[in-house]
Amino acid sequence: MPKNHPSLSFAALLMCASAAFAGPGLYPQPLTPRFEAGDEQLSCYELEQAMSREIAASYSDKPGFYDDPYHGASIWTGTLWAPGAWTYLAYSGVAEYGEYSRTSDAQARIEALRQLKARQRCHEK
Repeated sequence: MPKNHPSLSFAALLMCASAAFAGPGLYPQPLTPRFEAGDEQLSCYELEQAMSREIAASYSDKPGFYDDPYHGASIWTGTLWAPGAWTYLAYSGVAEYGEYSRTSDAQARIEALRQLKARQRCHEK
């Protein structure tokens, strides 16, 4: 007689994984400015320099799902010859999650610096 083993559904695994990792959720969240210690003492010039350093980190070079030629090759190869080629799709999803985490963190920092510039009225100087 076979033993009954509890099994987790894919949705339950996703929920557990999103709770286990400290990062953005499965869906985009509203942008929350990320302030750092000592930000209030920065001059307008220093705020502008800090913003320009963060702007490079706010861009993503990873192509979207339909723009990435490796997705099509992975699906085609996985369907016809080697199902292991589908692992690229999982890798791409993890990479996309990391890119979103990195870019949203940089955008949150830029938003904090913009708010500080507005409080100091840097645009009037």
